[in-house]
Amino acid sequence: MSNSMMRLLCATAALGLAWPAAAARDPGSGDGAPDQGAVSERGSAPDPDDARARSEAVRRLREEDDSPEALRRTLLVARRERDRAGVVANHGQAARGQSATSGAGPWVSLGPSHADDDFNAAEYHSIDSGRLRGIVPHPSDPNLLYLATAGGGVWKTFDAGASWEPLTDGLGSLAVGSIALDPANPDILYLGLGDPFDTAQPGLLRSLDGGATFSEPVFPSATYGSQTLLATSVRDLKVDPTDSGHLLIATNVGLFSWDGQGAPVQLALPDRSGASGSAFQLWSIAWVGQGTWLATGRKLDLTHADTPPVDTHLLGLWRSTDNGATWTSDTAGLPASDVNDLGRATLAVAPSTTLDPATARVFLLSSNHDDAGAKQKDVYRSDDGGQTFTGTGCNASGTPVNANSQQPNLDVLAKQAAYNQAIIVDPDNPDIVFVGGQLSMVRTLDGGASWSVMSDWLPAADGIPLPYLHADFHAMAYGPAPAASGGGKMFYVGGDGGLFTSIDAFSAAPGTARINDSLNAGLVTHLAYSLACASENWPAELQGFVIGGLQDNGTRLRAPNSANGPSTFNQVVGGDGVGVAVSRDAVGTIPGAVLASSPFAIYRSTSGGSGNSFLAFNAGITGPLPFFVRLAREDAAADGQTFLTFTDPNDSSLYRSVAGGTWANIDGLVHYPAGNSQGSFIDYASQPISFHDVHAHPKAAGVYGATGTAGSVFSSADGGGNWTAGRVLGTNGGRALGIKGATQISFDPGDNTGAGFLVASNSAFVFDTTSANVKNPPVQAVPDDFGHLFKTTDRGLTWTSVTGGGAIPRGGNVNTQLPNAPIEAVKFDPNDRQTVYVGTWIGLYKSTNGGVDFTRDRGLPLVKVTDICIAPQSTSLKISTYGRGFWQLNLTPGGALAGVRGHGDLDFNQRLDAFDLIDLVAAMGTTNQSAGYRQEADLVGNTNAVDDADLAAFLARFGSAP
Repeated sequence: MSNSMMRLLCATAALGLAWPAAAARDPGSGDGAPDQGAVSERGSAPDPDDARARSEAVRRLREEDDSPEALRRTLLVARRERDRAGVVANHGQAARGQSATSGAGPWVSLGPSHADDDFNAAEYHSIDSGRLRGIVPHPSDPNLLYLATAGGGVWKTFDAGASWEPLTDGLGSLAVGSIALDPANPDILYLGLGDPFDTAQPGLLRSLDGGATFSEPVFPSATYGSQTLLATSVRDLKVDPTDSGHLLIATNVGLFSWDGQGAPVQLALPDRSGASGSAFQLWSIAWVGQGTWLATGRKLDLTHADTPPVDTHLLGLWRSTDNGATWTSDTAGLPASDVNDLGRATLAVAPSTTLDPATARVFLLSSNHDDAGAKQKDVYRSDDGGQTFTGTGCNASGTPVNANSQQPNLDVLAKQAAYNQAIIVDPDNPDIVFVGGQLSMVRTLDGGASWSVMSDWLPAADGIPLPYLHADFHAMAYGPAPAASGGGKMFYVGGDGGLFTSIDAFSAAPGTARINDSLNAGLVTHLAYSLACASENWPAELQGFVIGGLQDNGTRLRAPNSANGPSTFNQVVGGDGVGVAVSRDAVGTIPGAVLASSPFAIYRSTSGGSGNSFLAFNAGITGPLPFFVRLAREDAAADGQTFLTFTDPNDSSLYRSVAGGTWANIDGLVHYPAGNSQGSFIDYASQPISFHDVHAHPKAAGVYGATGTAGSVFSSADGGGNWTAGRVLGTNGGRALGIKGATQISFDPGDNTGAGFLVASNSAFVFDTTSANVKNPPVQAVPDDFGHLFKTTDRGLTWTSVTGGGAIPRGGNVNTQLPNAPIEAVKFDPNDRQTVYVGTWIGLYKSTNGGVDFTRDRGLPLVKVTDICIAPQSTSLKISTYGRGFWQLNLTPGGALAGVRGHGDLDFNQRLDAFDLIDLVAAMGTTNQSAGYRQEADLVGNTNAVDDADLAAFLARFGSAP
């Protein structure tokens, strides 16, 4: 009898369990000269903390608005991949009996799941997680709480935040716009996809079992005249508290009702004059009392060439008294002096006043109309169910009772008023209201007559005696407090830094509330743009090194010796972290240099990358750095600290730093396919390039490549003295179709001339490069046999689609095809030119035959992969993801630090039961180099191994929730 069988028999005997009957079961659907001063997170120009700048930078990288139909198609492709690769519907892990597709060990989540400290102009001992979109406490069980995140999907805790379990890793998209549960039946959960700020995605889903499984998606679409618009973002979901089969849904193309099963029904909204037929983008919905609803939105411009149309118009406010069947414009009830200067607005109703909708108290938080320089217009109060509103003076004209240097007035939303909005009324007291904006949260105890500041983003750096609460607020909620917290009610608040709680924010004196960040521990939801890992020349003790850039959560460095485990990542630079790079050399046991970028700036540390060791590293760069500053190390350079970067138009230049010295322009002479040459980079339409990325050959010195707008690709074989401009990405002698959105470039390590390389694209469209209209050429969806990955052997003069399936172009074995989904990252294994890794929007794929066939390894969620790093001698692979942090795949035997701990729920039914026990025992003795390893079975310890300690930990919790 095997050791695993013996363990299982002993375990079942100890628990008094009968052997489970055999039955089919569903497992679930240099010298420092360039250093120009220490990092400063505030007061620089252009402003690095600007959500609008980030949004515009994202759009420019995509070079188009998101195509709703292409996004819908990507979701459906993802769900097919889920089934093909054996991914359980609500988790990224494979179910029992399903093995890895490529023979490598499974993926391991590295975190971040914790932080010991953050450096952001000062040191903070705080924990955060990725951007939140919704907080849904269970109405009666204080231990149950759901979170919706912008890129990490939905998470659930069964133990009041002591641990968390992801519910949607296999859903197809982890970009969530809104979440709601049925108050009459809290096991019914509604989910709207599409983060409204940078990851659009169509789709509405329902769960009847607390998130264990979800329905197939439905897709709200609105018709205006001859135009039909598919919703790509659900901004708000509200369940009628008197009718579980009735929901209202606010989307970027209109308002809908839904019964949770059939197709959503579009609801007509009049404009301010009462006329029908106008299109609106909705933001907020509120139930005011029996049969009465309010909604806010803004008019859409259907004549705009972009799809979906751009939101540029005044606030719309609507009221319904027949349960949402018909609506009237309600803006006449707003102050006449303000009504023509209102933009995005968020509603909040006092729950204790909804017995009579005619006297219900409603608050409306609004920005002004100017999106480019939005400010907080006011917080308006209504005591007649939203029929009339009065301003409270919560804006730049008002002063908090405890004003400070960062919040001298009550413009809490500040310059990001169209981005960060959160407001809530206390469920028991209609006079207590919280408003969260950009840097602070304010509270009134008297219905808006006076306001106090309750928190600050950087109190130590600002010298303000207030609690720390991460900037950029998006969600607030009340729920029952756990008994360990004293019972009563709990206040939840979330934003770009994750989840925070307080048991006294509604009663404490101004600025003295106890605000807790501990519930962020275990939430692996960070939005990562990039990563760098250990260099081949570093000592063994540094081989677990990982550093990466995160959206609004800084640059994070792994702390493997942390008491909280090696999934701890500390923040070493604040704000938005973007690009990272590390030197090839190490000095003793620290890297010789660590580079990190934030919007419009580059920093360097020669002290191993610890907090407060980064200095500005911009000397020699004369043009404007972009928001997304990318960095690359030249592996083959004589000096181990040779790095590359680029600037924005109209400079549009490439730069190199050697041995830690000043950056130098390496533009050289650019040779174009038509035979002309010039000293500047332009696209096929003769426009200055906005660069997307830069890369160096892993084996040949001075061989560089760069991607940019309009499908532009450039390469140099002489250190930048001369550059070859390829033809538009995707074109060749017989094909005029090209593709924009060129992302990463990777050189063939077996071709030292630099003529051969791969280039990826994240565009939803191909376009006609021969069209006379070069600014707006005819476009079509990316065909399956065109795809998003391209190979060249002649520096981009011709391109071949790489689509897998045993044939190029696509047309062979469907099980080895590369999915037709946008691609953010591509990398050759530097030690094997036949091995290629491709990071798509739905996970990472691998080819071991140069792109003829692709496979997907188990354990990785259906998540957007943003960067790839291959370890020395190709022993392991690390990736960054936009919403699920960093992951590692071990390619050969060898030790590895532990990743995020599992929960024991191996069949993902939200119970630790006998089926889980069977699967855990089957995994006993495996490590993360074993095909049978399951991270979900690895509950304790500091190495990736399933052993007796994990079995004991499981048995101690048997029969409970994860």
